[in-house]
Amino acid sequence: MRKLILTAVLAAAGTNANTIPPANRSLPLDRISIERIDLQGQIKTWNLNKVCIDGQAYLLLMKSLTEPVSISPAFADGKPEQCRIAADETLPRK
Repeated sequence: MRKLILTAVLAAAGTNANTIPPANRSLPLDRISIERIDLQGQIKTWNLNKVCIDGQAYLLLMKSLTEPVSISPAFADGKPEQCRIAADETLPRK
């Protein structure tokens, strides 16, 4: 009987934990940016930004400053690239 009650409590707690949406955050691109590369073609210019989000480096391909096209993890030596940005309490919070 105890196992049945414990299982029911754990199942209810697990289901409720998944229904709570995470808090929204705002991360300014200039604050999390590690590196920026301009890729120039004959017609268009694309911006490749390496950014740091939660300790993981990502490559963010953008058409312009406001049009992200794709995001993918950055790799170094065959492993996901870890990164760090300086902690700053002045980041805007939502």
